[in-house]
Amino acid sequence: GERIAVKVNLLRAADPEHAVTTHPETLRWVLRGLLAAGAQPFVADSPGGPNPAAAVARIWRLTGVDSLCRQEGVPLVDVESDAITFPCPHGSLFKSFPIGRAFAEADGIVQVGVLKTHVLMRLTGAVKLTFGCVPGLEKARFHIRASRREDFADMLLDLHLGLRPRFNVLDGIVAMEGQGPGGGTPRELGSLFAAVDGIALDAAMADRTGLPREQLYTLAAAARRGLLDLAHPYTLIGDPVEAAPGFVHAVKDAETMLPASLRRVSRRLVTARPLLTRPRVCTSCGDCAAICGARAIRLRPLPHIEDDRCVRCYACAEVCPSGALDVVTPPLARLLGRLRRS
Repeated sequence: GERIAVKVNLLRAADPEHAVTTHPETLRWVLRGLLAAGAQPFVADSPGGPNPAAAVARIWRLTGVDSLCRQEGVPLVDVESDAITFPCPHGSLFKSFPIGRAFAEADGIVQVGVLKTHVLMRLTGAVKLTFGCVPGLEKARFHIRASRREDFADMLLDLHLGLRPRFNVLDGIVAMEGQGPGGGTPRELGSLFAAVDGIALDAAMADRTGLPREQLYTLAAAARRGLLDLAHPYTLIGDPVEAAPGFVHAVKDAETMLPASLRRVSRRLVTARPLLTRPRVCTSCGDCAAICGARAIRLRPLPHIEDDRCVRCYACAEVCPSGALDVVTPPLARLLGRLRRS
């Protein structure tokens, strides 16, 4: 009898085979399990960028989620136009968040996401997935207020702990490697993760992709708060978690190799930046400019990014529907990376 919000990952309109969004077949079996248990599930998410009703409907349709929900008799709920202030009194950095009312008023939240690399946080897991409860362009405000990676991870943890999803499913049957979460490459892993504790799930996800646990920013934030032991972060019930050979992670900024006191002045030289790398496919839709909380992007008519104003949140590249924007590592950073590996 409980009303359960099934929170998916709908970053932008993309074919489900590209591993950008939650695969509808994975979602199907989660919904069937909830229905069999007597729950009343509905599906919701806030994609990145400006989200008028027509644009959201298009994303539902092109990702296959709309068709799937009609087949299973489960409603889709638009959370963009009805947000409330959700208190998180125990938050470390943020004590409240704007979130879709449907998430706040549900009896519980079940998250169903896809395992993806992430140029800002390293990986998209259960903790990062919760950020989609924040409506559209409200996300940009948090990218500005928490522009340091460590602060952004703490913000995500505040939100995740406040909403406390009841269950988390992460689809790594076909994951994304490379420059995720929107521009990476599908990679078959054959893994499906499920956990009550989203932080523990993220640790298993890091292990499966061969990422040292301390390098996943949300895990490091959780460890700083004493929420888990990085040496023994989860109890394994299913199959052994083995690192996938050759899994390609998003390029790590050379900025992280420098002392904190030097990072601000060195950002331009060593930190990856978003650039218009494929101008011929750009449609001048303006999604990148709309989501930029720093107001660093102007259409002329193609996007022009003011480097001095850019805070390196990479949200513009995430939401670009045509893949015209990408995250590019400066030459000095590439050199530092080669020297570090040698």
